[in-house]
Amino acid sequence: MEFRDRLREEIEFKGLQEKEIAAKVGLSYSTFLSYIDSRGVLPNVETAVKIAKVLGVSVGYLVDGKQSPGSSDPAEKMLISNFRNLSDSNKINFLKISAVIK
Repeated sequence: MEFRDRLREEIEFKGLQEKEIAAKVGLSYSTFLSYIDSRGVLPNVETAVKIAKVLGVSVGYLVDGKQSPGSSDPAEKMLISNFRNLSDSNKINFLKISAVIK
């Protein structure tokens, strides 16, 4: 898997839009898309750090696939994704139940 594949995967997992990320990083939409498309353009280090921060992963993970904590397990990804879709009151209930189970 390459940088662009991990980038695409994280964008999809987080439910973000490319335009949103580009704006947060301070890039034009077309420049950001060049990091995702098949041309294999890579950002400079400063930009890679900004992208990683927006996505909540390490630069190492985006660049060479070294896992950031909590980002590698598909079951964990699904759990986090489902948790994000809960209402605030359901999140609180989930956390209360989780504390009891421990």
